[in-house]
Amino acid sequence: MRTLRGRVAGAFALLALAILFALGGVLFVLLRDLHAEANSAALSDLAVPLVSQARLRIEQGVRLRNVLRELTAQTAARDISLFLVDQGGRVVDLGDDLPVDRVDLDPPNARGTIDRGTFAVPSTGSYVYVAAPFGGALTQSGPWALVLARPDDAGRRALADLVRALFVAGLVVAVVGAPLAVWLSGSVTRPLDRLATAAGRVAGGRLPGPLPEEGPQEVARASAAFNAMSAEVGHARTAQADLLAGLRHDLRTPLTVIGGFAEALLDGTADGPDWARAARAIADETSRLERMVDDLGDLADLEAGRPLRVEQLDGGELAAAAVERFAPRAGAEGLELTALPVAGPLPCAADRSAVERILGNLVANGLAHAPRPGGHVTVEAAALPGGEVLLAVRDDGPGIAGAALGRIFERFYRADPSRSGPGSGLGLAIVDELARAHGGRAFAENLPIGGARVGVVLPRTPQLAAEPTMPPSAAS
Repeated sequence: MRTLRGRVAGAFALLALAILFALGGVLFVLLRDLHAEANSAALSDLAVPLVSQARLRIEQGVRLRNVLRELTAQTAARDISLFLVDQGGRVVDLGDDLPVDRVDLDPPNARGTIDRGTFAVPSTGSYVYVAAPFGGALTQSGPWALVLARPDDAGRRALADLVRALFVAGLVVAVVGAPLAVWLSGSVTRPLDRLATAAGRVAGGRLPGPLPEEGPQEVARASAAFNAMSAEVGHARTAQADLLAGLRHDLRTPLTVIGGFAEALLDGTADGPDWARAARAIADETSRLERMVDDLGDLADLEAGRPLRVEQLDGGELAAAAVERFAPRAGAEGLELTALPVAGPLPCAADRSAVERILGNLVANGLAHAPRPGGHVTVEAAALPGGEVLLAVRDDGPGIAGAALGRIFERFYRADPSRSGPGSGLGLAIVDELARAHGGRAFAENLPIGGARVGVVLPRTPQLAAEPTMPPSAAS
């Protein structure tokens, strides 16, 4: 039984057998008691007329031994032994061939009641008996109870009845239970078979449609989880396709610029100021390509699971350092980059390189979408209730489209054209991954006065993920 279907059917069969055996044990006890009661009742019913007959024959002057022989002749065909006992339970007359020489009777027989019980004979087994008192003259003369005994076959008869009952019950269970076991095992295995088939299709590069979430609760949850995974895989493949299309476009532009200016330098058509402009364009586009490669490398580092190196940091100092680092670029692009003042130290335990990477990506994102010239980008660091630290960047650009607001942290996602820049769509995804690696979260929101605010909330004491990651370098 290596298959789940076989194991479920086997478990059902074992359960049915266990129930049958349990019921059989209870039923055997009940049947044995019923047969024992029936044996005693039959002997009691026979004892009353036999005692009356014995009394009558004795009154007619027939000797006691002869009376017993007459009674024994009537009971022998029924496999019933008949004898007399005195008040001490001793057998007074064994008649012909009787099994015992003493029977312990209940004293109430002295008051004229019929006594019932069993006795055992080592050579022949157990017997059931009834003892009916004679009373009257017989009691005064000595013997006082007529005993009828027969072999106790209640257990044998109960076992025979039980075998027949279990055979019929087994047939019923086989006829009714076998289809039920097949249906029950199928209700578990059919969804799992569909799940295995669908998983094979995913492994082969084909995405199946949603699986029906049916069957037992655990199987339905597995199907629901697979549907969610399949949808995520489909979304990731779509995002990757979009990324490749975006990279193709973004790579073509710098490569075209580099190739054109390089050709102008080589053939001598660029000289003087044109030569310097060509060299600057090549350098700028090369930096752009390097940023794309860094983003892809950082994503690979995130997936590899490099541990964080946690130390005590000051969030305000890190925010000010980010402003200082990006100030030349902001000034060159006609933008104003500032940091909100922080009242006192803002301690937090985090990885310095990771937080610098977070702030670098956030500032670069804000600069990319601030209006030119004269746009404003603001870096803020603040303490939040509950021991959390806020690091965010605000810009006064066009804001984030509603459809993109909930997806800008997804890997490979590229926002709408109003906020599309030269990046690869990985910068904010890296921000989100690093925030979660610290046990924090990333957020994005549109401001009422215009523009957007994008940032992270980090715990002052990091609650590290199972495999926290850290890109090795900060973006510039």
